[in-house]
Amino acid sequence: MRPPVITRGELEYFPSMPSLRSRPLAAIAWLIRACVAIPCGVVLLAIGATIPIVNVYVLGCLMEIQGQVARTGKFRTAFWGLPLALRLGIIALAVTLWLLPIELLAALHRDTHVLAPGSVKDWLVAITLAIASVVIAAHLALAIAGGGRWWQFLRPIQNIRQQLDRHSRVRFWQQATRQINQFVAAISFIRLLRSGILAYAAAYLWLVIPTFLFTLLDDVTIRWQWFGFATGCAMLTVTLMWLPFLMAHVAAERRTGAMFEMRTVCELAARTPLCWSMSTAFLIASSVLTLLYTALVKNVLPPHVFRWDLMAVFLVTMIPARILVGRAYHRATTQPPTRPKWSTRIWRWSNIAALSVGMGYYVYFLYLAQTGGELGQNAVWQFPSVLQPFPY
Repeated sequence: MRPPVITRGELEYFPSMPSLRSRPLAAIAWLIRACVAIPCGVVLLAIGATIPIVNVYVLGCLMEIQGQVARTGKFRTAFWGLPLALRLGIIALAVTLWLLPIELLAALHRDTHVLAPGSVKDWLVAITLAIASVVIAAHLALAIAGGGRWWQFLRPIQNIRQQLDRHSRVRFWQQATRQINQFVAAISFIRLLRSGILAYAAAYLWLVIPTFLFTLLDDVTIRWQWFGFATGCAMLTVTLMWLPFLMAHVAAERRTGAMFEMRTVCELAARTPLCWSMSTAFLIASSVLTLLYTALVKNVLPPHVFRWDLMAVFLVTMIPARILVGRAYHRATTQPPTRPKWSTRIWRWSNIAALSVGMGYYVYFLYLAQTGGELGQNAVWQFPSVLQPFPY
């Protein structure tokens, strides 16, 4: 009996952790699965973030994770997409292991062809390589079509038997078709790509003018450049204080018009000033780690073309921060609007003042980051606190 087709929901949402007291073995298995799925998700997103266009999809995934927490307020919804990442990780590992014999046979054929070209041994190795390539390719195709479970890669004979029996073959390909449809639906490439584009539009809508003024200073002897630079610093400080909450609002609402609702976002932040200020400060501090990595660590590494290491550091540091901002946003939406008393107003303005001081230091750090690190002047325009580094 073949296993049932895994649904789109099972590919998107990680199951809840079983009770450690009543089901200890199931809870341990859940923890092991989570510890494997999380690195798989980070690696896949880091690789995808280094590819143009796909990096917009990766940003859409980050927005979806934040949006799940912002809508539900549950941290376990941040595991969105991990079952799919785990399945892709299993497929990648299994394919890599099954290709090792092909690589060994190819190396043997290359050596034999150099030492004894046209000999019987050369022909035997070439024929063996061709047959092994066809058989392994067919086995991998059948295992992936069957759902890509780990045990399906370990039972090639079972896959062959199913193809020899007519009724089993028909059921196999019907189930494989449904499985692939569910898999493609769980990826949601178009929807998440649109979410990534929406995130870029929301961020640049509010940051392009302050950033332009912030980068205007080229000659310290020109007064109007000094004035533009000071204005840009002030505007950038104020905008970055509210923009993370706005991005959480966009992720939760999934509407284009949400990026213009800054007044609504300010009202939500006023309901939970401490959660808003602390989560925003944590997000900004996490983005500093990415810039420090480019300035202090990446420059001393051996030269490499792709930025997968930078993307991995960015994801590890920024995903928890985005989750906290989403949780703070959800808490704000659950708080009823009330008429503030004088003590409440003092508390709000105290949080605003403390966050503005911290954001001022961050803007100063951005000014210094333009002179060092791999990103250089592009670090200001890439907005790692609300978006992600560019793949080039």
